[in-house]
Amino acid sequence: MRLQAITLSLLAATGLATPIRRDVSQAVYTLRLTSPVKSLDGLYLTTTPQSDTDDTSTLGVSTSTTTSPATQPVRFYPVHNPDTDLDELRRSSDTVGGGGALAVVGANGLLDFAALADPEAVQAPDGTTVDWTSFRLGAEKKEGGGGAVEYVGKGGVAEGRWVAFPVGGEGERWSVKWRDVSAWTTENYMPVEVVYELVKEE
Repeated sequence: MRLQAITLSLLAATGLATPIRRDVSQAVYTLRLTSPVKSLDGLYLTTTPQSDTDDTSTLGVSTSTTTSPATQPVRFYPVHNPDTDLDELRRSSDTVGGGGALAVVGANGLLDFAALADPEAVQAPDGTTVDWTSFRLGAEKKEGGGGAVEYVGKGGVAEGRWVAFPVGGEGERWSVKWRDVSAWTTENYMPVEVVYELVKEE
């Protein structure tokens, strides 16, 4: 619960997004899960807003067949840093709650996959990770199968994997998190991979 409170307070404190210009010819991607768990495999990641006036949110999937504009799949465009050879995943502004960047946020080796409106403005408590600059996009598969999204951490040394935790007791909503190999957690999570795939080219 403490980790949840830290994450929610950070999300609420990010303020308005500082836009980064995107080349109009740059590709836009979406995110989905691959998992040995049939009910999760192939689901697209959406956001869970923290309030009606706050467009920052945590990322996850829903097994419900009910959809709305607020639950449309996340879209992003990569911004590559040649110095680190890593990527930022900047949110496409053509979706509900667009703008800002995708990030991992949390402590003790269990990090929420989240969308931050203005990550540069976040002031994190000691011991809390807020990282939006350390992703790596794997090679796209030839037949439109997308490629893996990896979180490698500062310096590219993070060891762990993506997992999905059930939210509430109904099992319809799952929160996607990065679980470090050192993290101590409950065992009710499911192993997943986060995959990006092309949405459109503008």
